[in-house]
Amino acid sequence: MDDYQDKKKQPEEEKPGLLRGILRRFLGLIITVVVVLGLIVVTMLGTSNRLDGIRRWLLYGDGSDRQTYAFAAGSANRYGQIDDLLVVLNQNDLSILRDDGTAAFTQQVGMSQPALDVGGGFAVAYDVGGQKLVMASPEGEVLSLQLEEGHSFISARLNDNGWLAVVAERSGYRAAVSVYNDEQQLVYEVGISSRYLLDAVVSDDCGFVVAAAMTQEDGAFSGQLVAYSLQGEEPAWEASLGNHLVLDMDSLGDSYVTVSENDILFTDREGQGSQQFTYSGLYLRQYTLDGDGFGALLLNRYQAGSIGTLVTLDSQGEVIATQDIVQEVLDVSASGNYLAVLMSNSLVIYDRNLEEYARLEDTGYANHVIMQSDGSALVIGGSTAFRFLP
Repeated sequence: MDDYQDKKKQPEEEKPGLLRGILRRFLGLIITVVVVLGLIVVTMLGTSNRLDGIRRWLLYGDGSDRQTYAFAAGSANRYGQIDDLLVVLNQNDLSILRDDGTAAFTQQVGMSQPALDVGGGFAVAYDVGGQKLVMASPEGEVLSLQLEEGHSFISARLNDNGWLAVVAERSGYRAAVSVYNDEQQLVYEVGISSRYLLDAVVSDDCGFVVAAAMTQEDGAFSGQLVAYSLQGEEPAWEASLGNHLVLDMDSLGDSYVTVSENDILFTDREGQGSQQFTYSGLYLRQYTLDGDGFGALLLNRYQAGSIGTLVTLDSQGEVIATQDIVQEVLDVSASGNYLAVLMSNSLVIYDRNLEEYARLEDTGYANHVIMQSDGSALVIGGSTAFRFLP
């Protein structure tokens, strides 16, 4: 009798297991279909920049209601961007502005030669040759430094992770490099007495700080890149730049990029080799190193005038594309795959291959532009800025 009851119960016990199996197969089929459709959509959109168009529509709408940022006009204004907020620095104030005309953050700074850098959700303002540095996020001030009289700031740079490298004069040394992490804690400092330091950046992995330096031998100046591990005081590696005297530097892809009056150098992450791009007698008028693995230069035939060549370079220093320019260029800016070129009467957005993506003919009195990775651009002029949505 017991055997009969066990056999009678068995089909009823198998039913839940059977249902679970059917349900698993059904869910698996749905997931497979969703993944395949997603891959098809991303492939179709990604090849034609339509994906960026959808991103812009989701973030900003159709652009029919042009919203503007408002700020005090000034020839010394410096501009940057944190997400969709505009950062404006002048001799009096550091402000982080929303596109509804209100300020997320503003603070008096009082600087003679204000300089600005942004990265990792922060903005850092410092007085070149002065004693004051202020770092802020949209939520408020996060760091303030004041040097003693007789010392001054040389440079301050943020990497994409919000780590800060500061170069400043220091007693007993020609200069010192200080590194602050993304919580604004001082995690490294080294004084340099054998070289003149010009600039420094924290590596993308936040393990090194790389400084552009200058030395003097037999009356001649020579450029150098010097890398320090954040775990030691001795250089991890050094790279000679010859007579390349650094005006600016940044990190781009797999290289550290240094700009001079005559050429631009791309040095690999271990300092083992450099790729040089020379201007060949042309004059460097504008440049940007902020593209996703590419930078752009505007080289003019004459010191004055508008006849020039626009050049895009990859992170190894190889030419991607060139294009002749016959109009006066006021500003250039790169982000993501896009390059914005602001001229006296128009704004043209290219991709890295210098194929035109979008154009705006009416730029008003704009004299600055900030490109965004989604293909939109902030057009800045006078005391206002607006977002151009292709």
